[in-house]
Amino acid sequence: MTSQHAPETLVTLENQKIRVQFCQYGARIMSFVIKDGSQKGANIALGFSTIANYSRHDSYIGATCGRYANRIAGAQYRDQQGNPVQLAANEGDNLLHGGPEGFDARIWMVMEQTARHVVFALSSPDGDQGFPGALHCTVRYELAGNSLRCDISATCDAPTIINMTNHSYWNLSGRFDASAADHELQIHADQYLPIDDSLIPLPGRADVTGTTFDFRTPRAIAAPEELQAGKIIEYDHNFCLSGRRGTLRKIASLFHAPSNRRLTLSSTEAGLQFYLARHFTADMTARDGTPLHPQCAIALEPQTFPDSPNRDDFPSPFLNPGDTYSHVMVWQIES
Repeated sequence: MTSQHAPETLVTLENQKIRVQFCQYGARIMSFVIKDGSQKGANIALGFSTIANYSRHDSYIGATCGRYANRIAGAQYRDQQGNPVQLAANEGDNLLHGGPEGFDARIWMVMEQTARHVVFALSSPDGDQGFPGALHCTVRYELAGNSLRCDISATCDAPTIINMTNHSYWNLSGRFDASAADHELQIHADQYLPIDDSLIPLPGRADVTGTTFDFRTPRAIAAPEELQAGKIIEYDHNFCLSGRRGTLRKIASLFHAPSNRRLTLSSTEAGLQFYLARHFTADMTARDGTPLHPQCAIALEPQTFPDSPNRDDFPSPFLNPGDTYSHVMVWQIES
């Protein structure tokens, strides 16, 4: 399923305010440039200079993740009839982002392309990574003013599960040799999911009040003294979003005071995985050759909750024939 040598087919969408580059490998965002009057502008989305680097450094950077983004405990669940389904594990005993050959590692077809939009498509056969049913999905990106919209849709021919997202990493400074923990973050969520040592949600939900997970009011991710000390801040948690699933609404925003740039994220999903990167190394370089800081970027991944096939109290990930899965995301820039 995985291509060892992804084609160097690039797609660029551009208007007066934004220029975004994509590739077929993972239907992925490779760069997101804010035009600031300079010749180059400021690229705020982490990416590599060649497509080969994405398969070499497996961090899902900018990719479409599926068939199931995030984690499933034990890489298994029971279907709606109670039958066990075994999936392909790729993070210890668990499944992460669709398995060892998830949608991030596939060559998507370009079905439509104009100066302002592109549509990628992928077909996943029955049994792919253990998932039942054949699945056909599309990802449509469209530029409009100062925003990029992403519409993900999918249909199946047999009951299955699905949870798809985009896994871009953001740093509004445009500098990936520095920590992104100086950004101010706001998340519209009153609750989050506590996790075990393998990042699988524990029973129940926790109130954010009085905790380091309270981002209802915009605040810096790390305190100045933590940044000065070079402390690694750990966030890799799902937030239970306010508002009704299926309704497109603002769910989070990032702000970088020195550059006066703000990124607002909207989604139709129920959850948001906030991951402050901590695994990058200086051996990995950004598009301009800059060595990466371990915490150089922030992933904000709208989705349903992790391990939801095994949790009746979580939003359902089940998809049946005749139904259409739909997830809409919008990234809006202010600068």
